[in-house]
Amino acid sequence: MRRASLLLLALVFSCTLKLGFAAEPTKLPRVVLHGDSIRMAYAPLVTKQLEGKAVVISFRNNGSDSTNQLKTINQWAIAEKPDVVHFNCGIHDTKKDKKTGAYQTSPEQYEKNLRLIVETIRKQTGATVIFALTTPIVDERAIKQRADKSYDVLDAGTVEYNKIAERVMKELNVPINDLRSICGDAKEQAKLIVPDGVHFTPEGNAKLAKAVAEVVEKNLPKAK
Repeated sequence: MRRASLLLLALVFSCTLKLGFAAEPTKLPRVVLHGDSIRMAYAPLVTKQLEGKAVVISFRNNGSDSTNQLKTINQWAIAEKPDVVHFNCGIHDTKKDKKTGAYQTSPEQYEKNLRLIVETIRKQTGATVIFALTTPIVDERAIKQRADKSYDVLDAGTVEYNKIAERVMKELNVPINDLRSICGDAKEQAKLIVPDGVHFTPEGNAKLAKAVAEVVEKNLPKAK
Protein backbone atom coordinates (compact mmCIF):
# COMPACT_ATOMS: atom_id res chain seq x y z
CA MET A 1 0.00 0.00 0.00
CA ARG A 2 2.74 2.39 0.96
CA ARG A 3 4.67 1.52 -2.19
CA ALA A 4 1.59 2.20 -4.34
CA SER A 5 1.12 5.57 -2.64
CA LEU A 6 4.73 6.55 -3.29
CA LEU A 7 4.40 5.56 -6.95
CA LEU A 8 1.25 7.66 -7.24
CA LEU A 9 2.95 10.69 -5.69
CA ALA A 10 5.90 10.29 -8.04
CA LEU A 11 3.57 10.15 -11.03
CA VAL A 12 1.67 13.28 -9.93
CA PHE A 13 4.95 15.13 -9.31
CA SER A 14 6.23 14.14 -12.76
CA CYS A 15 3.05 15.35 -14.48
CA THR A 16 3.17 18.60 -12.52
CA LEU A 17 6.68 19.31 -13.73
CA LYS A 18 5.73 18.62 -17.32
CA LEU A 19 2.33 20.31 -17.44
CA GLY A 20 1.62 22.64 -14.61
CA PHE A 21 4.40 24.95 -13.55
CA ALA A 22 6.63 25.68 -16.53
CA ALA A 23 8.27 29.12 -16.45
CA GLU A 24 6.16 31.86 -18.06
CA PRO A 25 7.42 33.07 -21.45
CA THR A 26 9.39 36.31 -21.37
CA LYS A 27 7.10 39.31 -21.82
CA LEU A 28 8.11 41.37 -24.84
CA PRO A 29 8.97 45.03 -24.24
CA ARG A 30 6.51 47.63 -25.55
CA VAL A 31 7.63 50.27 -28.03
CA VAL A 32 5.62 53.32 -29.06
CA LEU A 33 6.38 55.12 -32.32
CA HIS A 34 4.98 58.64 -32.04
CA GLY A 35 5.17 61.29 -34.72
CA ASP A 36 3.98 62.69 -38.02
CA SER A 37 3.25 61.13 -41.42
CA ILE A 38 6.91 60.20 -41.91
CA ARG A 39 6.53 57.92 -38.88
CA MET A 40 3.21 56.59 -40.17
CA ALA A 41 4.90 55.38 -43.37
CA TYR A 42 7.82 53.50 -41.80
CA ALA A 43 5.96 52.15 -38.75
CA PRO A 44 4.62 48.93 -40.38
CA LEU A 45 8.13 48.06 -41.56
CA VAL A 46 9.59 48.67 -38.10
CA THR A 47 6.88 46.47 -36.59
CA LYS A 48 7.83 43.64 -38.93
CA GLN A 49 11.57 44.01 -38.27
CA LEU A 50 11.07 43.91 -34.49
CA GLU A 51 8.67 40.97 -34.59
CA GLY A 52 9.45 38.59 -31.73
CA LYS A 53 11.63 41.24 -30.07
CA ALA A 54 9.11 43.91 -29.13
CA VAL A 55 5.45 44.87 -29.33
CA VAL A 56 5.34 47.97 -31.53
CA ILE A 57 2.46 50.44 -31.14
CA SER A 58 1.90 53.20 -33.70
CA PHE A 59 -1.36 55.16 -33.86
CA ARG A 60 -2.88 55.60 -37.30
CA ASN A 61 -3.42 59.31 -36.71
CA ASN A 62 -0.93 61.94 -37.82
CA GLY A 63 0.78 63.44 -34.79
CA SER A 64 1.41 66.66 -36.73
CA ASP A 65 3.45 69.34 -34.95
CA SER A 66 5.05 69.32 -31.50
CA THR A 67 2.13 71.17 -29.89
CA ASN A 68 -0.32 68.49 -31.01
CA GLN A 69 2.06 65.72 -29.99
CA LEU A 70 2.28 67.19 -26.51
CA LYS A 71 -1.53 67.10 -26.35
CA THR A 72 -1.77 63.49 -27.55
CA ILE A 73 1.24 61.99 -25.74
CA ASN A 74 -0.87 60.70 -22.83
CA GLN A 75 -3.41 58.90 -25.01
CA TRP A 76 -1.07 57.71 -27.77
CA ALA A 77 2.02 56.80 -25.76
CA ILE A 78 1.79 56.90 -21.98
CA ALA A 79 -1.46 54.91 -21.86
CA GLU A 80 0.37 52.06 -23.62
CA LYS A 81 2.83 51.70 -20.72
CA PRO A 82 5.85 51.65 -23.04
CA ASP A 83 9.41 50.65 -22.34
CA VAL A 84 10.68 52.75 -25.25
CA VAL A 85 9.19 55.80 -27.00
CA HIS A 86 10.66 56.85 -30.35
CA PHE A 87 9.22 60.17 -31.53
CA ASN A 88 9.72 62.78 -34.21
CA CYS A 89 8.29 66.20 -35.03
CA GLY A 90 9.45 69.26 -36.95
CA ILE A 91 8.04 69.35 -40.47
CA HIS A 92 4.62 70.68 -39.41
CA ASP A 93 6.27 73.00 -36.91
CA THR A 94 8.26 74.62 -39.73
CA LYS A 95 5.29 75.38 -41.99
CA LYS A 96 6.12 78.95 -42.96
CA ASP A 97 3.34 81.46 -43.63
CA LYS A 98 3.89 82.95 -47.09
CA LYS A 99 2.67 86.39 -46.01
CA THR A 100 4.18 86.81 -42.56
CA GLY A 101 7.16 84.46 -42.75
CA ALA A 102 6.22 83.08 -39.33
CA TYR A 103 6.61 79.40 -38.51
CA GLN A 104 3.56 77.42 -37.35
CA THR A 105 5.47 76.81 -34.10
CA SER A 106 7.99 79.43 -33.03
CA PRO A 107 11.54 78.24 -32.26
CA GLU A 108 11.01 79.12 -28.58
CA GLN A 109 7.76 77.15 -28.38
CA TYR A 110 9.30 74.23 -30.25
CA GLU A 111 12.06 73.96 -27.68
CA LYS A 112 9.56 74.21 -24.83
CA ASN A 113 7.35 71.52 -26.36
CA LEU A 114 10.26 69.11 -26.84
CA ARG A 115 11.31 69.48 -23.23
CA LEU A 116 7.76 68.93 -21.99
CA ILE A 117 7.24 65.84 -24.18
CA VAL A 118 10.40 64.20 -22.86
CA GLU A 119 9.67 65.22 -19.28
CA THR A 120 6.10 63.90 -19.45
CA ILE A 121 7.09 60.52 -20.89
CA ARG A 122 9.85 60.00 -18.36
CA LYS A 123 7.77 61.12 -15.39
CA GLN A 124 4.74 59.01 -16.28
CA THR A 125 6.41 55.85 -17.59
CA GLY A 126 10.15 55.74 -16.95
CA ALA A 127 10.52 54.67 -20.60
CA THR A 128 13.66 55.26 -22.64
CA VAL A 129 12.98 58.20 -24.97
CA ILE A 130 14.54 58.44 -28.44
CA PHE A 131 14.19 61.46 -30.72
CA ALA A 132 14.42 61.25 -34.50
CA LEU A 133 15.72 64.27 -36.35
CA THR A 134 13.51 65.72 -39.08
CA THR A 135 14.13 64.30 -42.53
CA PRO A 136 15.21 66.57 -45.41
CA ILE A 137 12.91 68.41 -47.83
CA VAL A 138 13.47 68.83 -51.57
CA ASP A 139 12.57 72.52 -51.85
CA GLU A 140 11.78 72.72 -55.57
CA ARG A 141 9.26 69.88 -55.31
CA ALA A 142 7.79 71.06 -52.02
CA ILE A 143 7.23 74.61 -53.31
CA LYS A 144 5.58 73.38 -56.50
CA GLN A 145 3.33 70.95 -54.62
CA ARG A 146 2.13 73.72 -52.26
CA ALA A 147 1.73 76.54 -54.78
CA ASP A 148 -1.92 77.00 -53.78
CA LYS A 149 -1.29 76.74 -50.03
CA SER A 150 -0.84 79.61 -47.59
CA TYR A 151 2.43 78.14 -46.36
CA ASP A 152 5.70 76.59 -47.53
CA VAL A 153 7.78 73.83 -45.98
CA LEU A 154 11.46 74.36 -46.75
CA ASP A 155 14.62 72.47 -45.93
CA ALA A 156 16.17 75.49 -44.20
CA GLY A 157 13.44 75.29 -41.58
CA THR A 158 14.15 71.64 -40.82
CA VAL A 159 17.86 72.39 -40.50
CA GLU A 160 17.14 75.21 -38.05
CA TYR A 161 14.76 73.14 -35.95
CA ASN A 162 17.02 70.09 -35.97
CA LYS A 163 19.70 72.25 -34.37
CA ILE A 164 17.27 73.18 -31.61
CA ALA A 165 16.29 69.53 -31.13
CA GLU A 166 19.90 68.32 -31.04
CA ARG A 167 20.79 70.85 -28.35
CA VAL A 168 17.75 70.00 -26.24
CA MET A 169 18.17 66.23 -26.52
CA LYS A 170 21.84 66.38 -25.64
CA GLU A 171 21.00 68.43 -22.56
CA LEU A 172 18.32 65.92 -21.56
CA ASN A 173 20.52 62.91 -22.38
CA VAL A 174 18.06 61.61 -24.98
CA PRO A 175 19.48 59.36 -27.73
CA ILE A 176 19.18 60.96 -31.18
CA ASN A 177 18.27 58.97 -34.28
CA ASP A 178 19.75 60.99 -37.14
CA LEU A 179 17.26 60.15 -39.87
CA ARG A 180 18.40 63.17 -41.84
CA SER A 181 21.90 61.78 -42.37
CA ILE A 182 20.41 58.40 -43.27
CA CYS A 183 18.97 60.07 -46.39
CA GLY A 184 22.42 60.92 -47.75
CA ASP A 185 23.36 63.88 -49.92
CA ALA A 186 21.08 65.94 -52.17
CA LYS A 187 21.41 63.48 -55.05
CA GLU A 188 20.43 60.54 -52.85
CA GLN A 189 17.58 62.51 -51.27
CA ALA A 190 16.16 63.23 -54.72
CA LYS A 191 15.93 59.47 -55.31
CA LEU A 192 14.35 58.67 -51.96
CA ILE A 193 11.77 61.48 -51.77
CA VAL A 194 8.55 61.57 -53.82
CA PRO A 195 7.30 64.51 -55.94
CA ASP A 196 5.67 66.27 -52.96
CA GLY A 197 9.18 67.01 -51.70
CA VAL A 198 8.53 65.64 -48.20
CA HIS A 199 7.47 61.99 -48.14
CA PHE A 200 9.41 58.90 -49.16
CA THR A 201 9.44 56.21 -51.80
CA PRO A 202 9.22 52.55 -50.70
CA GLU A 203 13.02 52.45 -50.84
CA GLY A 204 13.22 55.55 -48.68
CA ASN A 205 10.78 54.21 -46.12
CA ALA A 206 12.70 50.94 -45.95
CA LYS A 207 15.88 52.88 -45.25
CA LEU A 208 14.26 54.88 -42.47
CA ALA A 209 12.61 51.79 -40.97
CA LYS A 210 15.91 49.96 -40.78
CA ALA A 211 17.50 52.85 -38.91
CA VAL A 212 14.56 53.13 -36.51
CA ALA A 213 14.42 49.39 -35.81
CA GLU A 214 18.15 49.28 -35.13
CA VAL A 215 18.19 52.16 -32.65
CA VAL A 216 15.05 50.92 -30.91
CA GLU A 217 16.42 47.38 -30.57
CA LYS A 218 19.63 48.76 -29.13
CA ASN A 219 17.60 50.55 -26.44
CA LEU A 220 15.23 47.71 -25.51
CA PRO A 221 15.36 46.66 -21.84
CA LYS A 222 17.24 43.46 -21.19
CA ALA A 223 15.09 40.43 -20.44
CA LYS A 224 14.94 39.55 -16.75
